[in-house]
Amino acid sequence: MAGELALGLLEKAECERVRRDLEGDAELRDAYRFWTERFTSFYEAEDMAGVAPPPRVLGNIEHALFGEEARPLSVRLWNALSATENRGLVVTLAVAKAALLLWILYLFL
Repeated sequence: MAGELALGLLEKAECERVRRDLEGDAELRDAYRFWTERFTSFYEAEDMAGVAPPPRVLGNIEHALFGEEARPLSVRLWNALSATENRGLVVTLAVAKAALLLWILYLFL
């Protein structure tokens, strides 16, 4: 809980409850102080300014969160467009594109 509070990940009600618990729980207060100092050191590290993470980092995070292998953006986009629930949107966009093309041709021919 202390780490989540330090990162600001808690919902409002839970955040307020944990902040109240901080007043009476020395162990929780020490843990909160530890995580706050640890996360603050990441933001204050001048040697890390402007350093981008390696490309594999996003894939590792996705794998840890969702359990699937990292796929290139083009593959993920294609899978999203070919999903059954998106077919209506894809057809609508294709018809709109065709209508726009016909209108442009009409104007210039």
